Amino acid sequence: MKLIEKIDRHEVLRRWAVGEVYSQFFNPVYESSRQDTLAMLLSGNKYLEKEGIESVLELKQGLVDSISLYINWYRAYLEINKSDLDMVYTLQLPGWERNTEGSYLISDAARNIQKVPYLDSRVTGIYRALKNKEVKLEGITLLAVDKVGPYVAVEGTGRLTSIYIAQQLDHLDLLDNNQVEITLGLY
Repeated sequence: MKLIEKIDRHEVLRRWAVGEVYSQFFNPVYESSRQDTLAMLLSGNKYLEKEGIESVLELKQGLVDSISLYINWYRAYLEINKSDLDMVYTLQLPGWERNTEGSYLISDAARNIQKVPYLDSRVTGIYRALKNKEVKLEGITLLAVDKVGPYVAVEGTGRLTSIYIAQQLDHLDLLDNNQVEITLGLY
């Protein structure tokens, strides 16, 4: 893990919201609202960004509120290699318990979903989009005690699982410099 720069909580949530704009979890009434929201998030105006964050993360507010205010946040690069990815855990949610057979490791989810794609159709869809370079990687958010891991993915678990399938299991070279920019929170 390579730290790039320290960022504030607003920037963390803005990046998280940008990553969510095209997910199934953000479902605006009108498709044009998706573009309007993205424009707010990319505007550089804190008030518009805050409005965009609130609309996109409304359904995830409980998770957002559960994250300590005393975390130091960074933009960072996660190396897409087996040793770093093997230290990434999912949140302990029922779907990820099933996908990982209880280990909550991204690597186990990737192996299981590669073998049985219908186990998680959302991840399978993200994987297809990743192969077509149609996935927004911004907003992947990890928490850790130390920058060397282990890490818990609080946002972007499906994207990280898809990256693991592509890079480690299918040996595809889809990412520049074999790394992905993420947001890292250190306790």
